[in-house]
Amino acid sequence: MGYLILAGVAVFVPLGYAGSCWLWPFAWCRLCSGTGRSARKDGRVFRLCWWCKGSGRRLRIGRRIWNYLTDRRRAAR
Repeated sequence: MGYLILAGVAVFVPLGYAGSCWLWPFAWCRLCSGTGRSARKDGRVFRLCWWCKGSGRRLRIGRRIWNYLTDRRRAAR
């Protein structure tokens, strides 16, 4: 019985994450907390965040993998 539950979790958790990456491909940028700008250490000068390029959002890792695999499949045709 325990193996059946473990197998169900091993199947449905990755499928759930893949589905959420498909529905919501972007997440808030961790570096700027979604503001799109980062401050100098003294807090006086603000610049665009270098990680998200000022958008405040970043592509989730699952979506990056999905895009990579899709590009590889298209290139193989």
